[in-house]
Order: sequence, then structure tokens, then C-alpha cells
Amino acid sequence: MSFRTLIALLLLPASLALATAEPPALAAYRAELARVEAAPEPISLEPLLRASEAAQDAMMQLAAGDKAWIETLDEARYTQLPADLPGFHFSRGYDVYAQPDAAFLQSLAQRKGRAEDQAFFTIYAALWSDEHLPRYLSLGTRPTPCVRFGENILPTLYAQWRDYAARYPQAYAGHTQQTLRDLEEAVALGVCACDDAASVERELSGFVQQFPQTPVATDIRKRLIELKETPDLRPIRCR
Repeated sequence: MSFRTLIALLLLPASLALATAEPPALAAYRAELARVEAAPEPISLEPLLRASEAAQDAMMQLAAGDKAWIETLDEARYTQLPADLPGFHFSRGYDVYAQPDAAFLQSLAQRKGRAEDQAFFTIYAALWSDEHLPRYLSLGTRPTPCVRFGENILPTLYAQWRDYAARYPQAYAGHTQQTLRDLEEAVALGVCACDDAASVERELSGFVQQFPQTPVATDIRKRLIELKETPDLRPIRCR
């Protein structure tokens, strides 16, 4: 899931409606989870991750009345979801989400996965915060997430995911490259900061020095110039 898509999903309004039929992706996720659990030897968890993301998309799919599927469930069915779909966090209050549980997947990888699965889910778990957001974002009391510039979170995560891509180029390639693109986009844009302009300048300057070959190096340098010469063109803070 991309940086932009994640923010859009977090802004979905919550409401109640009648229950609808269960999406097939949920049964597919349960079947893949059972296959992993039953495996006698270390097994790739990459199909399970894809199944969990497909289930997530299905549960967040807008149904009649612009409601996500999980919002259309009656209270009894919604309460049963965690037991029916282990490995997810659910919410349909102010925020609406069905989020794969990173800690659950990391534990499963330690029990059932290969070396590349264990390494992947270690950095995958490190990516997510207690707010069920990528760790470089924060929600707090804001209506939209802000980016935690100046805390060395972005470069730390970027280094971990680049290292994984170099060590295991064939494993989780799609997810790894998307995560790297999301991190690059957050840095290169240099907007929606949780702190002040100095935190953004400090983070961007350090990032491009640490990763001079990053694909967004030119964009970062342009943003640094923009912050000095035309700081009001793209304000630091998002509403």
C-alpha cells in the first residue's frame, strides 16, 4: 500500500449499515495462514503477506453508501472478526482500518519462515508504530498524519530497507521497492512536517549526504533550495 493510499484510507468516515457478504479474499487469507501454520519445514511467507494485503483491500473496499465493508457489519459480526481473521487490527470508530498485525507476522516468520522471511518481517515490524501508521508518520490530535522529520526515523528505515533489498533482491521485491518509494516520496516532498522548517532542512540535508545516490537526491536538493528561497510556495505544515 502506498504512502498516499494509506493516508486516504485513514480519512474514511465511520458509520453503521447492514452486513454484507464476506469477500472471497478473507477465506483465501485464512487458507494461506493455515497452510503456513501446517508447514513441516521453513516456508516463504510472501504469499501470506500478499493474501493479507488483498484481504485488507477487500475489507476497506467501499460498498453501498460509501462505507468500507467492515463498516457494514452488524456489531456481533464485527466483534467476531479478530477471531475469524487472526493477524489483523481493526477499527471503525473515528478512524476506519483493517491493518495487518506486524508483530503477529514477525512472530509467525520466526516460527515458520526462512532466513529472508525472518529478516523481512523484522524490518516490517519496525516500520509500523502503535498508531498503526508507518513509524515516520504521526497522527496525534491532527486530522491528517504528519511526517516526523528531524527524528532520524526516515534515514534509519531507509537504510534498513535498502540493506534488505541488497541482501535478498528476489524476496518480497514488490513490497520492498514500494516501501523504498514511499520513504523517498516522504523525504523528497518535505511537507506535512510534525515539527518546524529547521527539522525538515536538517533531515533532508542529512539524508542526501547519507544516501547521495538515492533516486530522489535531485528532488531533495531542489526542496532545500525552495525552503530557503521561497518557503511559502509549499508550506511546511499540512492542514
